[in-house]
Amino acid sequence: MFRYALNLIKYISFLCFTLSSEAKEVKVVTEYLAPYQVNNADNSLGGLSTEIVQAIFKQANKTPNIIALPWARAYETASSEKNVMIYSIAQTKERLERFHWIGSLINEKLYFWGLKSQFPEAIDDLNQLKKFIVASARHSNVAHYLKRNNFKHNYKLVKEDQNILMLFKGRAELIIATELTLKHNAKKLNLAFDELIKIKEFTDLNSDLNLAMNLQSDPKLVAEFQRAYTEIKAQGVINAIYKKWGITEL
Repeated sequence: MFRYALNLIKYISFLCFTLSSEAKEVKVVTEYLAPYQVNNADNSLGGLSTEIVQAIFKQANKTPNIIALPWARAYETASSEKNVMIYSIAQTKERLERFHWIGSLINEKLYFWGLKSQFPEAIDDLNQLKKFIVASARHSNVAHYLKRNNFKHNYKLVKEDQNILMLFKGRAELIIATELTLKHNAKKLNLAFDELIKIKEFTDLNSDLNLAMNLQSDPKLVAEFQRAYTEIKAQGVINAIYKKWGITEL
């Protein structure tokens, strides 16, 4: 009888813990970066990547508490707080062992961009570009690359979507971004995208934008989200979101 009562107490405790764990929100940090993460008219967070993340959470029967922050704060939060997720984060060599990787959200192709008035034609020699001022967000994969490859003239930004503005204001001579992002930001800021030129493809940093988790996160929770990602991808959910945003499957 005593053993039965003890087992019953253990079962109830386990059940309460499980229900509490399932009901608990998971903190997710990101930045505003169109079209991946955008501020909707009603101030809710939307965007291509956000929709994929929401689909993953729905499949995992979890609730996301998504907070939009400047990228440097988002990165530091996800690096230091257990069970915190971050997106859309590039999966680089430097970051590979710093996070648990849930799954790819989209592949991006990055380019050096400048104003046509300053750069009438493309430049293929990377060393030539090192003499120009390059704007990038702190703690971004671009900023890490520039530092590692001895780009001395860097303009550090708090928010990634400020880069095109710095270009038009003359505070930077080069920026690095995808065409899709720049078109969205140019439209939002009422700037002329046609005045920009692709100077060189940034092949060293072409990578997958991912959903990742803090390295100290609960392994079971990580596995749940990895499984949910695999399931929605197999179901065609991710491809459907691409098509909604006018992007073919990559």
